[in-house]
Amino acid sequence: MGRILKRVPMDFDAPLDEIWKGYLLENASKEDFEKFPVKSCDECREKNGKKKDFCNEEGTPYCVHYNSKWRKLWFEEVPEGEGYQMWENTTEGSPQTPVFKTLQELSEYCANNCTTFAHYKTTKEKWYKMLEDDKVHHTKGNTTFV
Repeated sequence: MGRILKRVPMDFDAPLDEIWKGYLLENASKEDFEKFPVKSCDECREKNGKKKDFCNEEGTPYCVHYNSKWRKLWFEEVPEGEGYQMWENTTEGSPQTPVFKTLQELSEYCANNCTTFAHYKTTKEKWYKMLEDDKVHHTKGNTTFV
């Protein structure tokens, strides 16, 4: 699972291990769907000359071709703030820790409660360095997992 540091408000209270609501397609309104440039994969292929295997799901108005344009219509980033919080970004993204006032406090929490990869843990000093560098990883032998 990829892990990243986010700066969030100190009172940010999104549930841990649940995808942030602003990253979910279900937040798109009917008006957002109406703004989508194509209504079907057939229309997308016709308009863009793309092959069938390029599309995500038949008939779904969310497609790989228009992902970046479409996402801008409904995507809501996590609010920024003074707090420190570790997130996973293997899925759309979800908070993995409570919010802490300092990076040192977050690093100490991670050393006791979080893994760098699979079941592997590390020290608060290494957590601090990884979070500061925004490169959480685990190295086993000559393989590095991110």
